[in-house]
Amino acid sequence: MLSAIVLAPSDADPAAGRAQEAIVRSLAALVGAAVADVVRDACIAGPPGARLAAIADHAGCGLVEETDVLARLEKAVRAARGDRVFVLSAGYAPMSGFIDEMSDWSLSATPPAMALRAEPDSLARRIFPALAPCAGIVAIKQDLLGVHADTAATLARKLGARTLVTRARRVV
Repeated sequence: MLSAIVLAPSDADPAAGRAQEAIVRSLAALVGAAVADVVRDACIAGPPGARLAAIADHAGCGLVEETDVLARLEKAVRAARGDRVFVLSAGYAPMSGFIDEMSDWSLSATPPAMALRAEPDSLARRIFPALAPCAGIVAIKQDLLGVHADTAATLARKLGARTLVTRARRVV
């Protein structure tokens, strides 16, 4: 089972409410995975003062608030209950097929890091899917702790993650 971490958008203005909306929509997309016993727990990682405590309380998930982005992600990974972690950028939702693909991935004794890429939005990204932005990464907790990164895309690049067949759609 996966521990999910939803990373608050670093460039969103919390006063405008876009960061909260992005987090809520991403968490809502993970409910099906939780029901299917793919996701066991969730955590929100964001900056202090972004008014994320109420969202975490309503969703029943953990909250990591830290000013430093690197420390924020590291604390969130350390707080993950499982040894397999799914880091998702807020504002994205895994598309259909994610649950099945993660079930297959978790059956491996030592699964490789896998990147969840955004749905292609141009011809070049349809032809070369690796050009699509990275919306999330699934990896072993110890591998994530061994790499210092501030985004899922940086984690995927540093871990040499393969690309999942499933894509993520932009929800905000």
